[in-house]
Amino acid sequence: MGSPLTFHRFDRELNSYASQQDLLLVAISGGMDSVALLHLASQFLRSDHDIYAVHVNHGLRDASNPEEQFVKELCKSLDIPLSIHRADTPQQKGESMEMWARRIRQSAFASAQEKFNCDWILTAHHANDNVETILMHLDNGCGIEGLRGIPKQNGNILRPLLNFSREDISEYVRENGLNYVEDSSNKDTSIRRNHIRYNVVKPWKEQTHNIIQRFSALSFKASHAVQRMDEVINLLAEKVKSNNHRFIIEDNVMNCLIGNQKVRLVKQLMGETERAWRRHGWTSIENWMAHAETGSIFQINGKWSILRDRKQWVLKQKTMGHDGYRLSLNSVDGFKENHDHSKEIIDGRTLEGKDIQLRPWHAGDQFNPLGMNGTKKVSDFLIDKKVDRFTKENQLVVTADGEIIRAVSYTHLT
Repeated sequence: MGSPLTFHRFDRELNSYASQQDLLLVAISGGMDSVALLHLASQFLRSDHDIYAVHVNHGLRDASNPEEQFVKELCKSLDIPLSIHRADTPQQKGESMEMWARRIRQSAFASAQEKFNCDWILTAHHANDNVETILMHLDNGCGIEGLRGIPKQNGNILRPLLNFSREDISEYVRENGLNYVEDSSNKDTSIRRNHIRYNVVKPWKEQTHNIIQRFSALSFKASHAVQRMDEVINLLAEKVKSNNHRFIIEDNVMNCLIGNQKVRLVKQLMGETERAWRRHGWTSIENWMAHAETGSIFQINGKWSILRDRKQWVLKQKTMGHDGYRLSLNSVDGFKENHDHSKEIIDGRTLEGKDIQLRPWHAGDQFNPLGMNGTKKVSDFLIDKKVDRFTKENQLVVTADGEIIRAVSYTHLT
């Protein structure tokens, strides 16, 4: 930042991500920022990239159709194929207008990308948008992740104007004599982003000339800090043992991390690194982990829960039935020492002509463990074996006509 917006600088920004000959889809609303983006991209028509455009008509304002017509004429003048998408699905229950509009745009972008077989979708987010986003994240009580602001790349979406300010773009539009449409809703300060833009950032800029550059530098530093933290957490995740839809995180791994990082490790193991968690969910698990006692379980969501065990944490994914266990009976000629815990040798005379079942254990169940005279409660046996709560809940027994002849489990019991 600090230098004017030129095609040369735009080309350098874009091609640090996109390869030559990649097909580009430009999202254009008709406003100043997207018109500048489309004009810059159109200059590739004489060189590397094929350019296409997509416009979304949400149908929320009287100006929506005139704006669509403006975009059609602009793309025709630049000889750029255009895909028009009109909102035709209602808001879902509990969905805000902003969420609905974002969903419509994402659907339109995906449809147009498939239609034109494009490699990248370009949007016109710029440095001022980034400042507003960071401030909204701060208002939401974000951690360091929120200070990253808007990423330059998110999947196949690129934002090549993110290093340029609104003033840079305005100057480019003026110098090139470009026409654009004004969205009256951008002045509505009842909209949160507009409130921050006009009532927070604008007066702040009047007192501090380079505030946009400072926030861009902050965003850059935060992005690199989070990237480095993710690299460390990925290395730790590789040391975590896993089996039967569960991860065993030893205390010596968790003790390397602070509360926020512990949650990030859990997210990594769950495969939800890129999925945003609401602040309440994030802080709830962080607070629980700080005070969890042995045997305490936290339900993260409908699929995952985490147990505080004696000197470890057990992260478990919910599965159908009993994690895929089944009972298979095969005859053998005689007894042979067995080191495979998935297989047991049982006296066939205890099974002959009886109803054999594999079922969860119940309170009060008793059986006769190998090498022991008399019976013992399954619950007491599990306590003696220091079996964690997750394993207890999934403990299975084999019965013959209702009498327990064997206790089986994941790893502890033989």
